[in-house]
Amino acid sequence: MPTKVFISYSHKDEEFKNSLTEHLSGLVRSGAISEWNDRKIMPGANWSNEISENIKSADLILFLISASFMNSDYCINIEAETALAMHNSGEAKLIPIVIRAVEWSDSPLSKLQGLPKDAQPVASPNNDEAWVDVIQGIKRHISEFHLKANKSIKLVEEGKISPSESILEWLDDTEITLTHRKVDR
Repeated sequence: MPTKVFISYSHKDEEFKNSLTEHLSGLVRSGAISEWNDRKIMPGANWSNEISENIKSADLILFLISASFMNSDYCINIEAETALAMHNSGEAKLIPIVIRAVEWSDSPLSKLQGLPKDAQPVASPNNDEAWVDVIQGIKRHISEFHLKANKSIKLVEEGKISPSESILEWLDDTEITLTHRKVDR
């Protein structure tokens, strides 16, 4: 099942959102993720409800951080509050992606590890390298997300014989990966 990715951004940064979706295309094609942003809202739909439904059903929430994003009341007061609550409760993970240089250290979002590495803005002389770092970070998250989801599956029923925690850790550490044509791992 693909990881549901929600992208939040200021419309002033639409070119960065377009670049991100372009760089995510390999993950979309492979079935690792399904991506959603507000440009997918159909004409005549209630845009506020559509955004709310899609953010609440997301596994991974990406915020494209810039001065325009930080200045947006909707991004900060609605989307960020919902996403932070989901992140803190473990319902979803929130990853800030710094796209333009911005002072955001006073924001609760700044407490989260962001991308690209060292929170260097994507808008740099070599932004393709920055996007590659972002995609690699997202791939690491997705891989970890699936591992945690798999660990939560009960291997045996209560009261039955079960492997010890050390055996489960050893199995996980063997680096043996079983694959199937319909799932990643």
